[in-house]
Amino acid sequence: MIIDGCLWQSSPKTPYIMDNVFKFMGGFFTSLTQLLIGFAALAVVTEVVFGAEMFPGMTVVDNLTALISQLGNGGFVGLVALLILWNILQKK
Repeated sequence: MIIDGCLWQSSPKTPYIMDNVFKFMGGFFTSLTQLLIGFAALAVVTEVVFGAEMFPGMTVVDNLTALISQLGNGGFVGLVALLILWNILQKK
């Protein structure tokens, strides 16, 4: 149907388009997060086994150690941040 020169779609599926977009983007970011976690695990194993950096100029083990110590020194705020990170990573 054309109203005032604009094409309007009057089907019942129209309200569900954004739901599909949000589901697609949520799935995309979930998959991207899982991929990056896999790369981080591979980088840790590479550093521990071979003693070499997987990514030049970036030592993953040192960065993880620094992150854990910062969360530990943060007290209650560090604990809350750790719980939030854990919750984000555990969603499936």
